[in-house]
Amino acid sequence: MKKKKTIIIATSVVAVAIAGILTYMLWPDQNKAVNAAPLNTATVTKGNILVGVSGSGSVSAINSESIRTKEAGEVDQVLVKKGDVIKKGDVLITFVAADMGDKLKEADKSLENLKTELENKQENYKTLAMNNATDEELDSAKTAIDKAKSDIQDQQDSIADIQEDMLPPDPLTAPIDGTITAVNITEGEQAQNGTELLTMKDYVNLSVTVQVDELDIPKVKLNQAATITLDALGDKEFTGKVIDIAKEGTSSNGVSLFDVTVGLSKSEGVLVGMSAEVAVTIEEKNDVLTVPVEAVTEINGKSFVSVPSDAAGTGAAGSRAGGQVPNGQAPSGQTGGGQAAEGQLPGGRLPSGGQVSEGQAPVGGFPRGSSGSGGRGGIGSGYGQAGTRNGSGFGAYGQAGGRGGSGIATASGQKRVAVEVGIHDESSIEIVSGLSEGDEVIIPTVISTGSSSAAQPQAGGMTGGFGGGMSGGMSGGGFGGTGGGFSGGGMSGGGGGGGSR
Repeated sequence: MKKKKTIIIATSVVAVAIAGILTYMLWPDQNKAVNAAPLNTATVTKGNILVGVSGSGSVSAINSESIRTKEAGEVDQVLVKKGDVIKKGDVLITFVAADMGDKLKEADKSLENLKTELENKQENYKTLAMNNATDEELDSAKTAIDKAKSDIQDQQDSIADIQEDMLPPDPLTAPIDGTITAVNITEGEQAQNGTELLTMKDYVNLSVTVQVDELDIPKVKLNQAATITLDALGDKEFTGKVIDIAKEGTSSNGVSLFDVTVGLSKSEGVLVGMSAEVAVTIEEKNDVLTVPVEAVTEINGKSFVSVPSDAAGTGAAGSRAGGQVPNGQAPSGQTGGGQAAEGQLPGGRLPSGGQVSEGQAPVGGFPRGSSGSGGRGGIGSGYGQAGTRNGSGFGAYGQAGGRGGSGIATASGQKRVAVEVGIHDESSIEIVSGLSEGDEVIIPTVISTGSSSAAQPQAGGMTGGFGGGMSGGMSGGGFGGTGGGFSGGGMSGGGGGGGSR
């Protein structure tokens, strides 16, 4: 019965050891597939970076005018036609003078009569004075003279009004430089006060209005430089500046949009109505150190890049994991508790192993990405020396693997460098400090590993590994006869460094 129990237990030990060997062999292969990809690098160079806000719209005229009459009158001449290019101040329409000749003649005749009456009243006053008229008679005669003088003044004012009415309305002149776009009256027609007679536009000073998101509008200021490209004139780029920012936005799908108008500095070949793309320059730096934006990783509010290095990358408190399992040796160390218990066969300890290091990361470190829970521990395996006949007993359980150290792991052949960054556009980012011109930085890539894709572990931050492994394992312990005892098949070690993105 005891012998049967011993055989069953020994068989279990064999199964555990084989499972451990197979599992460990699969892990390095996966790492090897990832590590096999070549590093994709870029050189730190000097260049220009422009940060802007862009949008699309159509070309329109900045200035357009509707020309209306200020007073009624008959149109004498229309001096322009549709399409004419004119200058500010040019005469566009003249009016006919009113026919007031007869009325003026009648007014002049009335004035002469009033003057004659005044002379008669003045003579009457003299006569009364010579004939010793009473004071009342003299006062009455004087009052009549004053009245005649007042009537003459009133008539003179009436004549002046008639003469003014005889003048034609002021001609209509161009308020701006531009092109006549419509003529709405002909010669001889009566123009009513306030009627629109002409329209004109300035086709030289053009603009494009685009809508800017409410999150970007605080960055846009008047007179900021802009570039304009047009679908119809794809090989040309026009310059301009912001000339107007709407004070009120319009809501679209829960987001407020604000009109920003950009005036073109030159408009040769540009027509009103053309589709345009506008980029307003918010900030621009020239001749600064730059790298591709994907080369920079932000971790805990700080920026890092990975650069090539002959030294293997390590976590903050973990070392690079071992790879192969030669002659039963556990990776990067032996399992704990290798000594067999009392009654074990001689040679129950592992033939060639070392202590498993705590916090080991997989070969090549961890792929760039989010924080992980730890790397997989090493696996101890291998056959013990042959036991003596009738030997019995089992080795003690190996020690539990320690928890891995926390930190940011980098891949083999790389090291992480802290950098200070500045502005960036869609493709490049400014390096303020931490790198020099000509330095090489590693660009993360995505590669295929069999049926799935995996991120090349070039820029630290594991994507999540195995948690703490099985503690220890059965070490030593064989059964009698010539059978070899299995030593130390434990899955040791705990989680590797927990990185953050």
